[in-house]
Amino acid sequence: MKKLINAYNSWDPLEEVVVGRAYSPEYFDFIDNAQVRNQLQQILNETAEDLDSLSKVIKSHGAIVRRPTLPNIDKFQQWQLRDNGAPLPPLTPRDWQITLGQKLLRVLSIAELDEICNDFGDQVINPHRTQWDESCILNGASASCIVRVGRDVFFDNSDYLQPNQTRWIVDNVLGPEYRIHEAITDGHGDAVFAILKPGVILSSKHDFHINLAHDFPGWEVLKLWDSSIWAAMEVGKFKYDANPGAWYVQGQTPTPEFTEFVNTYLTKWTGFVAETVFDVNCLVLDEQHVIFSAYNKSVFDFCKQHKIEPIICELRHSYFWDGGISCCTQDLRRRGGMETYL
Repeated sequence: MKKLINAYNSWDPLEEVVVGRAYSPEYFDFIDNAQVRNQLQQILNETAEDLDSLSKVIKSHGAIVRRPTLPNIDKFQQWQLRDNGAPLPPLTPRDWQITLGQKLLRVLSIAELDEICNDFGDQVINPHRTQWDESCILNGASASCIVRVGRDVFFDNSDYLQPNQTRWIVDNVLGPEYRIHEAITDGHGDAVFAILKPGVILSSKHDFHINLAHDFPGWEVLKLWDSSIWAAMEVGKFKYDANPGAWYVQGQTPTPEFTEFVNTYLTKWTGFVAETVFDVNCLVLDEQHVIFSAYNKSVFDFCKQHKIEPIICELRHSYFWDGGISCCTQDLRRRGGMETYL
């Protein structure tokens, strides 16, 4: 039976989803420094445990979970410390592809997702002629800059999506039945505001360029001002003066050697987590169930008010990878079709 792509929003009942994958610890067995090797492998072990737990929760709600493959370990170990270090593992599929109605757009062609994408045939739109196509118009773009609201689609034309890239997507992927909007957030739109169900939005301090009251008239918005990274660093063992705000390792004191290794060879893995509000970065299973990575009283009270059950799936190293629940998942199929909500 041919598999089908289908998702017009982020809240219809989830039926099939990709959950990202980190490298297995043995990929870094070659590191000579035991302190560096052990700290890195602990992060990889715990990330794998958390993503496996997330997958189990999603499956328990009736959805199919797909996982990316990993590159050949021998080739990885041969090349990973060259060309500015190790590439990011297939951890954050939401950055690289997005379902738009009955099409799957591969904004960046990641080899570890090829096996999954090949199952969907001509529903997949891939403008990349090769794994890295220097002439591809979508180079440098992120799928997380696109937010689907049924017939209405919001594009974040800022740091990670240029206006000409938006125009290409509109012309080559979306049809005339869609209505196009701009929502400038200076970053990843779906990590700045998240729609939990029609009429209910979580937002963050980074939404100051968006007029949610205008774009979503009558919808209730909970705005979160503070990033929990600051509290985490206060109670944790993060050496702030060694790497201020860029990355944080829960429960560990990174040695100077580990910090140097990360800042030299793993620069593609980390971001600047001090500015991220991970409470907005969630996965909606359906209009009654939403997965978050941690407890937040304001968010959970807001969910209760709107008859939503919040589910915690811990991601202990979000502050290392700079990726939350939404980043680590990408919906392939949801029940339902195109509706007009605005």
